[in-house]
Amino acid sequence: MELSVLGLACSPRRHGNTTILLHHAMEQVRALGHRGETVYVTELDFSQCQGCNACSVKGICKFKDDIQVLSERLVAADRIILAAPIFFMGVNAQTKAMVDRMQPFWAKKYLLKQPIIEDPSRLPRRGLFFSAAGTNREEVFDCAKKTVQTFFNMFDIKYAGDCLYKGVDDAGEIRRHATAFAEVKQAVTELLT
Repeated sequence: MELSVLGLACSPRRHGNTTILLHHAMEQVRALGHRGETVYVTELDFSQCQGCNACSVKGICKFKDDIQVLSERLVAADRIILAAPIFFMGVNAQTKAMVDRMQPFWAKKYLLKQPIIEDPSRLPRRGLFFSAAGTNREEVFDCAKKTVQTFFNMFDIKYAGDCLYKGVDDAGEIRRHATAFAEVKQAVTELLT
């Protein structure tokens, strides 16, 4: 069965390390006979969440911008791969702004008790998280993983794993990592089986 895979490139650097990992992953998606689409989050035009709670009434955000289109793709995809760098021990600002705008789905799911995915045969959907951080601190990915897990949960996506790389900072440095590409390939293969 052909699956649709949505890749979210969240780095502000178009050729940054996490975007390179995502490109490699999407090549594997297509090599395995599935459909892949990459969205560059930094190229989307959207407002930040204002915490106005307008979405609590009907599960609809008051802002009409690129997040609506992205939300439709998130609901339609069978698999999600989110690739984001670590800035100050968490996901970068562009990623967090996107995640914060998913508040209507929280309202829909928990306040309004409405399903995010109408067809239960599509569940559970699954997702991967790719990240790179300049520091080698042991806990560097902890906050980011929690954010991504919560984001996935909002869309009924099971957190299927991650490929996380410490001490990778300069643009393109991931290309010199001894195991990164093989690990990404394996993670994607498992995601699609």
